[in-house]
Amino acid sequence: MSKKIIEIYRDSHLPVNGWIQACFNCYTLTSKTFLYKFIKKKEKIYEFHIYNCNDCKKKMGKNRLFFLDFSKECNKYIKYNYNI
Repeated sequence: MSKKIIEIYRDSHLPVNGWIQACFNCYTLTSKTFLYKFIKKKEKIYEFHIYNCNDCKKKMGKNRLFFLDFSKECNKYIKYNYNI
């Protein structure tokens, strides 16, 4: 079974293959990612890693509604862009 890692971030002026990208939530530049979810489809596992700055990470830990809104946005993005 093969694995495909997909990194999700917002568009910015930075190179696509760089290790710093824009936070998916607030566009702040960051190198921090976290494993959001993985999905098994046929013979492939998709791992979705989301770029998330320290401020948004703290907000997610303290505010459940913020986390739910963030998750909804991530799921919508994944469904629209990857049809998974």
